Formats: sequence, C-alpha cells, structure tokens
Amino acid sequence: MTNRFSKLVQEFLTSYLIGECNYSMNTKSSYSTTFYLLLEFMNKEKNIKPNKIEIESISKEVIIQFLDWLETDRAVSIQTRNQRLACIKSFYKYVQTNEPDLFESCSQILSIKNKKVPNKIISYFTENEIKIMINYLNTIKDLKKITMICVLYETGARVTEFINIKLSDLNLSDDASITLHGKGNKTRIVPISQELVKLINKYLKEVYISYGDDYLFYSNYKKKYSRYSINKIINQIVLKLNSIYPEYFKGNYHPHSFRHTKATHLYNNGTPLLYVKEFLGHSTITSTEIYATPDTKKQREQILKNSETINTKNKYSNTKKDTLDNWLKNNMK
Repeated sequence: MTNRFSKLVQEFLTSYLIGECNYSMNTKSSYSTTFYLLLEFMNKEKNIKPNKIEIESISKEVIIQFLDWLETDRAVSIQTRNQRLACIKSFYKYVQTNEPDLFESCSQILSIKNKKVPNKIISYFTENEIKIMINYLNTIKDLKKITMICVLYETGARVTEFINIKLSDLNLSDDASITLHGKGNKTRIVPISQELVKLINKYLKEVYISYGDDYLFYSNYKKKYSRYSINKIINQIVLKLNSIYPEYFKGNYHPHSFRHTKATHLYNNGTPLLYVKEFLGHSTITSTEIYATPDTKKQREQILKNSETINTKNKYSNTKKDTLDNWLKNNMK
C-alpha cells in the first residue's frame, strides 16, 4: 500500500489497537468492519476505489453521509451507527496525534455528535417466566439447554462471555463461581448457587463431550456456539412457551435478555444498584441505571432481600494483493 490513508488505517488497527492499547481481537474485528463498510460506501456512493482513497477524500460531511447510508442502505440501528462513529473517532484521534498537519480536518470529524437513541423498553423475563422456562426444560429432559439457560441467568453473562466459558473458568467448590472474560480483556468472577453447581456437574457427567478447546458448551456441529445460534435457541424456546402460555413471554427476547432479567430481579429484590453494577461488570453506574425499574409491590414486600435462587430441582494473500479492502476483510475474520 502506498497512499497515506491506507498506511494510517493499517498502523491504527495493528500497532495502535493491538500493540499499544492491548485491545482484543474481537475489538480489532469490529474496527476493521467499520473501515470495510466505509470503503464500500466510498466505492458505491462516491465512486472512489479503495486503493484510491486519500486521507483528504474523507471530510466531516462524508462521514455524516456514511453514517446516514449505514442507517438507510444497511438498515443498522442507531446504536450500531453510534458504535461505527466511535470507531471512526478513535481512528481520527490517533491521526490527529500522529499527523499534525491533519489536526484541523480531524477536529471537524471529531465534532460529529452521536445520534440520540430513543428510549426503549428493556425486554426481560419475569420471575414466573424463568420458572416456567426451567420447568418446561425439566419436563422435556433437555439437560444441556436447562444448564445453558441457568448459567445465562445466574451469571448475567453477555452472550460473548457465555459462549467463551471454558472448563477452566469453573470453580465448583464450596465458594462456587464462574470466571467471565468480558469487554477489553476484563475478567470478573461471578458467584453461583449450589443448585447450579449440581446442575453443571450433572451436565458434565451425563451429556458433556469436549471437542478439543474445553468450552463448557458446544453446538451440534462440535464447535463453539455463535451469537446467532444462541439467539436461535432462545427464540425457539420462547416461541414454544408462548404457544403453551399465551399470557406470558410477550416481549422481544434475545440472549441479552437474561442479563437484563438478572439485573432487574436483583434490583427489584432489594440489591443496591452499586452491587448490581459490580455484578454486571459495568464501568459506570450510569450503565446500570437502566435496570432501575422497580416493581413497587415486590419492593414493599422484599426491600432488603437479595435475589432468590431459582430451584432447578436437578432433574435434570493473491500474495501481493495489497488493497486496503482485502486487508480489512482478512482482519474481520
């Protein structure tokens, strides 16, 4: 690669993100995807081939047009639009520091504001719905799925944290816990109940097969689960339960709903918000406040209680082809 833009993007994604900031490969992949989409936009909408893009080609106005294109042509959510903007801003802060002659143009791009996200209702399961789900999975004797659901709920894990749990992350002794590996290579240790310990041990003894990497859960294809496959499993369970119990399961659920659920149940059962923050691994209390939607009746009855444990009953390189778009595509994998 010869042009300045290409050189800066590569240095940013490798030397800076990985070398200096020590960001994870997942984070690097997300940044690479953002720049790959920007190149696609420049090619389709501005008729500038990826290897012809210069740093001066991209102005504040172009970035705003790109963000609008993401929403209209790529149908991304406002949250995703804002995430892509955050990646771009991080790059231009890097450029601003390392290329003083571009300070003013970088400042213009860095002045772009996030788009306001409309208030949304957080989908979470009621305590009754969690119990119904567990009883249903007990009834059909699906030990693997009930273990997955209980681990998701008890740990409040993000889906990426959940699918990356390994056997070495389990502590099934008296002070039982699961170690979760979260955003920015941060880890946190989450306590689990003895009921879940029994369930995991039963699952490991009766169902579990390792396929080399010692993940706690493997898909039917003998590989680590993907975000998509976990979402599919949750949707299938919820659809079935809604057909059986039409008065329940009316929200828009996804794997993250279990995280929302655990946090909401903890708060509604009297757990201080600061403790919920630490449990979820949030960096600021502001992120946790979205769960502060109290059930007033329950708070009156159980204001000082912690979250009750849900009983599972234990039943259960074209070598030299150096164009930036191809390089980014490889880094998205």
